[in-house]
Amino acid sequence: MVRYHQPDAEAVPTSGSDAVEMTDATDAPVSPLSSEAPTPVPRSRAFRLGNRPPLTGIRALALATVLIYHSNFKTLPGTWVALQIFFVLSGFLITAMLASEGKRKGRISLSGFYARRGVRLVPPLLLVIALLGIYASFIHVADAAHRVWGDSLAALFYFADYRQAFNHAPFFGYLAQTWSLSVEEQFYVLWSLLMVVAVVTKHHKLAYGFAVIGLVASTVDRTWIVLHAHPFTAGTFLRTYYAFDPRADALFFGCLLGLLAADGWLLQWARWAKGSITVLAGISTLFFCWILQYTHLFDRSVVLWWIPATTLASGILIVYFVVCPTSLGSRFAGIGVLVFIGDLSYTVYLLHFPVYLATMPSELHWSFWPAQALRLVIIFGIATLSWFLMERPLMRWRAKSAAR
Repeated sequence: MVRYHQPDAEAVPTSGSDAVEMTDATDAPVSPLSSEAPTPVPRSRAFRLGNRPPLTGIRALALATVLIYHSNFKTLPGTWVALQIFFVLSGFLITAMLASEGKRKGRISLSGFYARRGVRLVPPLLLVIALLGIYASFIHVADAAHRVWGDSLAALFYFADYRQAFNHAPFFGYLAQTWSLSVEEQFYVLWSLLMVVAVVTKHHKLAYGFAVIGLVASTVDRTWIVLHAHPFTAGTFLRTYYAFDPRADALFFGCLLGLLAADGWLLQWARWAKGSITVLAGISTLFFCWILQYTHLFDRSVVLWWIPATTLASGILIVYFVVCPTSLGSRFAGIGVLVFIGDLSYTVYLLHFPVYLATMPSELHWSFWPAQALRLVIIFGIATLSWFLMERPLMRWRAKSAAR
């Protein structure tokens, strides 16, 4: 979430709706990282990512906690857990897409990958920066050089995470929430290069090795910083919570799940195994509810214990949605309204914090609920227009261009 100076204060995403590519079910499935000719294997081992509504709907549920917490900085103090879900899910989806490309084409096009990411991520970001600039041109914003333009620069060039981590970000910056997007973008660059190395060398297991090394290195990095901080201060928390290097473990864990899925390990589970993952998913959901209510930022236990624990719980939920797509939980997460909000989640995440700051109830001289209703109308109104008029047309154009 966003950095604040008081110890009791704290979006999803992360990075919003990642376009899902699917493997061709008519192809003989092979290692997704192999550039050799396909080797026929049973069709049952072919993994199709395809359209999985629960993986989009869960974004809406995570986003809802962010909107609630940032509305008053009191309700659901453990909303930081939404970022764990976004991070693990991003690692899973990106890896599934890259692995799919490696399977189908025997290679990974970095230019194509970065172009797809750019078309999805940059236009909404530019829209929000432009709207913020228009707002700042008419309304006086204190310390606008840092809170508006400094934040915009950090968001556009994806270094907002380290700006927050080293306490260089301003108090109540208008795009402070984009630190999580910076973490994800840095991950995209690093992981896509590592996947290309695995493909070029034709060593399938190398990708697993990279994911494990990244997971372990990030976890050790964060743990070392915490354990060697005497005493544990707000500065220590900022360093371990906001920066890419101590937060990348969730993304790499998602990568491991994506590799396992692409290799067919999440297909055709036995009934007892599905029952087990269903129970674990239920426990994980209850755990998330506890985290939301009873954990707080700037607490040593968050970065030392609860971040790795919620990373594991996020992975369990993702596996559950993939393995049990017709279950009650998957059907709930995949209902239409949640999927639509999940599609809007990236733009809503970008918009919500500047809109919240621009419409503070104290500034409007309104009570909380009318002010919050106005905020949500503005946020979802702009996000919906952006989706139908800009984002979805661009995604369709991107798909047509890739098919040529």
